[in-house]
Amino acid sequence: MLLQSERGTLNQTGSNLRHRSSAARSKLSTDVSSHSTSSTSSESGSDTDAIVTKTGGTVEGAKKDAARDSKVMYEFGGPLGVSALMIGFPILMVYFYLCLAFHRGHLQQPFSRDFWANGLPSITPTYRATFIYMSFNVFQWFTAATLPGVKVLGLPVPSLGGKQLEYLCNGVATWYVDLVLAAALHFSGLFPITTVIDEVGPIMSVAMIWGIIVTIGCYVVGRVTGRTHRMSGSVPYDLFMGAVLNPRLGNVDLKMWSEIRIPWKLLFFVSLSAAVKDHEINMARELQAGLTPQVWSLFGGMIEMNAIKTSAPLLFMVLAHLLYVNACMKGEECIPTTWDIFYEKWGFMLIFWNFAGVPFSYCYSTLYLLNRSLMNEPIQHSKFYTTFLFVTLLLAYYVWDTANSQKNRFRMQQRGTFVERKTFPQLPWGTLKKPTYVQTKHGNKLLTGGHWRFVRKPHYTADLIMALSWGLITGFDSLIPYFYVVFFTTVLVHRVGRDEIHCQAKYGSDFDEYCRQVPYMFIPFIF
Repeated sequence: MLLQSERGTLNQTGSNLRHRSSAARSKLSTDVSSHSTSSTSSESGSDTDAIVTKTGGTVEGAKKDAARDSKVMYEFGGPLGVSALMIGFPILMVYFYLCLAFHRGHLQQPFSRDFWANGLPSITPTYRATFIYMSFNVFQWFTAATLPGVKVLGLPVPSLGGKQLEYLCNGVATWYVDLVLAAALHFSGLFPITTVIDEVGPIMSVAMIWGIIVTIGCYVVGRVTGRTHRMSGSVPYDLFMGAVLNPRLGNVDLKMWSEIRIPWKLLFFVSLSAAVKDHEINMARELQAGLTPQVWSLFGGMIEMNAIKTSAPLLFMVLAHLLYVNACMKGEECIPTTWDIFYEKWGFMLIFWNFAGVPFSYCYSTLYLLNRSLMNEPIQHSKFYTTFLFVTLLLAYYVWDTANSQKNRFRMQQRGTFVERKTFPQLPWGTLKKPTYVQTKHGNKLLTGGHWRFVRKPHYTADLIMALSWGLITGFDSLIPYFYVVFFTTVLVHRVGRDEIHCQAKYGSDFDEYCRQVPYMFIPFIF
């Protein structure tokens, strides 16, 4: 699953622990087979030559990549583990939502019949919620397929004989169209933005149902058409990991589209909707108290508007989610070369998580803050504490954004696919002029310059700090807003362990040298 730090960032070249253990590796993954039962068989000599030519790598490296691409490795506990995840995570999402909506964010007895009986009606799918969610999906596909953008090539795909797929990266154009359209619909009264937060429970249910339908549909279509890849032979496991590698609808790569366009935009609009709702609630309370609303005069009196009454914590969440969605759009050209697009298949892990998991579980802080405001118990902090969290968020974002840019632009420059863009904002030190690196016998170069000379996972460190700030802005009365940072840490541990296996097998002694030059994983001189 492509998490926040992995929007154009996942690179197995910099993700191994300093101390490696063969016992730990055997626990993490079980080698199911050295051959896939998919349509991919061994690479021909011409295919290997094609990959070498397009990547600038070596024949040995290309053969290793092809072998890895066809090798099935059990993750997440194998068929039993993924079955538990597919059943348990939707239930967990509903449970947390009901705790937030009806119990002030306090955890409840999950086996209480009254808990479910009283709460489930609030998330029953409605025609309106279905229309909102599905219209959003269709519109996002339409703009992805039609609006102008830059075209970039992905990595050579071993199962396609080294073919590089083309990706239309028009995220910035679609993002600005979304913002203009949302403003027009809101101010015209045709679709007030607060409708999203008013319908968030039913919309979440529709999203979860849609994620399950697409998962099953994609699996069946892949099996029927014979386009499966790297199949394990276990139906639950292949449903979870996926059957098809590069599904497309028209000129839109559905895997990249679902990871970039759907979750992060939805998450932002949920937070924006909550912020507007909070503003309206506070304005109404002032009017009921007989107070005269404060008016801001802008541009020498040319524009007058009511002062924003949204609480600082909710404005914090809007900013946090705005930074993420904008980063996804402005740097979309870096995404096609990431691990998820190149290697992961389109199954429940990516489908459900992006259609439902990200937008409706990463918003727990937002929902908690708004529900407290609705109860007239708004979360408030000192100016120092609030300012500290805003500054921390912005500094961590800077490191996250520039670390991602440094690595991905370095990789694109090495492959001759770098496209210089002027999308906003282009932050200082986002592109390294003379980067240092470790040259591997595989052919790849492992970056040791910029942020990457201090630690091997600077983007993870920054992302963890941002994730923690999402919880800290809500205070300490509820554990649910801290779900994301706990979840992300858990997945990060899995990612690092998995990457340890891949990188050691791929680079061998060259990776040992890389670890010698960059000995710390997350925090310089500490860890």
